[in-house]
Amino acid sequence: MSANADTHVDLDVPQIAATTRPTPPTVDDASAGDPVPPTATDWLGKPPDLKPEDCAAAYQADVIIVGSALAGEFAAYSAILEGASVIVLERNSTAHIGGSGIGFVNSRFQLEQGQPRQDEYQVIQTVFNQLAARCDLSLLSQWVFYSGAVLDELVEQVLEPAGFPARVSVQTPYPDRQRELLQSLNSHVNFDPSGRDSLEDFNFMMHNWLKSHGCQMHFNTTARVLTQDADGRVTGLIASDESGRHIHYSASKGVVVCSGSYGANDAMMAHFAPPFLARFAKRYGWYNARISDKTPITATEPMDDGQGHKMLCWAGAAMEEIDPSYQSWFSTGYNWWPYLAVDASGRRFQNESVSWLAHTHLLAELPEGSNYYWQIRPTNDFTMPITLPFNADLAVWHEKVKQTSEWHEANSIAELAVKIGVDPETLVQTVERYNANCAAGFDRDWGKLPKYLDPIDDPPYVAVKSEAFFYCTSSGVKCNDKMEVLDKDWQPIPGLFAAGNTVGWRLGSGYQMAIPGLCNAYALFHGYLAGKSSANSEWAPNKLKT
Repeated sequence: MSANADTHVDLDVPQIAATTRPTPPTVDDASAGDPVPPTATDWLGKPPDLKPEDCAAAYQADVIIVGSALAGEFAAYSAILEGASVIVLERNSTAHIGGSGIGFVNSRFQLEQGQPRQDEYQVIQTVFNQLAARCDLSLLSQWVFYSGAVLDELVEQVLEPAGFPARVSVQTPYPDRQRELLQSLNSHVNFDPSGRDSLEDFNFMMHNWLKSHGCQMHFNTTARVLTQDADGRVTGLIASDESGRHIHYSASKGVVVCSGSYGANDAMMAHFAPPFLARFAKRYGWYNARISDKTPITATEPMDDGQGHKMLCWAGAAMEEIDPSYQSWFSTGYNWWPYLAVDASGRRFQNESVSWLAHTHLLAELPEGSNYYWQIRPTNDFTMPITLPFNADLAVWHEKVKQTSEWHEANSIAELAVKIGVDPETLVQTVERYNANCAAGFDRDWGKLPKYLDPIDDPPYVAVKSEAFFYCTSSGVKCNDKMEVLDKDWQPIPGLFAAGNTVGWRLGSGYQMAIPGLCNAYALFHGYLAGKSSANSEWAPNKLKT
């Protein structure tokens, strides 16, 4: 059999496993029953009793930024464009950024390279719906209306002078696209044409630009507590360096906190997340999934520990109390191809064409509490269509999956079941029902589109293990449209700003697929807004629109 060919052009598909990606965490099955800290745990605690006069050193700048990844470096970039002096603090010896592409809407750069103009209101509607109507529309809408102008400025100010390559992915809608469970819009800009699924080179280029424009980078330095005057205005912060010395950083205009996720903080996850998600994060957290030899973790304290969130809340910030948005990372398997998926008991448990970015919760909620499922496929000439508008060579991916994934073959389904440790009768029944759906031409159980229905009827049969790991939370404090941090009455805390995964009300309860690279897009854009706003109180986002 062969699938109908879809007409579309090449997109950049990230590698299954970059050569520099570290080994996923080893999961001890015996720990599967480990209790998660109860929700009564005091996740916030009390701020450390640190005062400026007790510090061993002091620095001053117009703007102090906590965190040097995408949000932090773009806060520094835009603050410098406003003429501010900037110091960036980073707890590691270098910054690190995940992903290879970032979403923008209707930049001149994109349009000139062939991406079609987007209906901005359609983008807002599609993303808002995918986020289950659970995001701050002001944060989303501003990104839609103004992100293109930020990209065009970036091209002019940084990319072209540095000779740094960036290109857009152009896709042509193909048959049945409107029937896909998750729509994907044409807004992706690739900053790593080598295909290494990394923004490392982009990151280093940005840091070189910042340093060449007077930005001070203080690495191996961890922010501990914000300082405020008698009226509550944030005046700076106290940090510690790798030797344990306390350092006072005074900010004459503002502090921008871009400290990332709190997914590795058990008490915070127990307080904010549903129990199943807290358990999953505790067992399967992979917070260094994007770290390489060029961007090592040198901090001795855990990554993604929520330190920035606690600092903000000690200063009076309002925290997003509903279950947090989060992101996962699949390290093995056919991530974008919807082969029959069965859980650790051999049962089918989902419509396989749902994006792997959006279905981690299905695994996390399973009674088995595992972080993997088995993809079952026959050996035939059926070319399984990809679920996203990527023109990837499935034959090449077969070889990649063999190299990176647990792979089993057998001449019968019962034999295959034994090899993967599931009940043979259960798996045989699952496959028989799936094959009946394929013969009928419609999926009466889960509604997978007919073009993806390939019966498991050609031996040898293959089972591939697809593993999911918890990557980060994308939830945090309330901010207004200038990225000023708000208090419990939703009033700005003077001198305090935030961006990136430290900010809440952005991504509902999970990731989406309408905009590839939306979390990075938010981090870049909101970091840009925070830097501008902190450096120039008169600046407003509507000045971006051209």
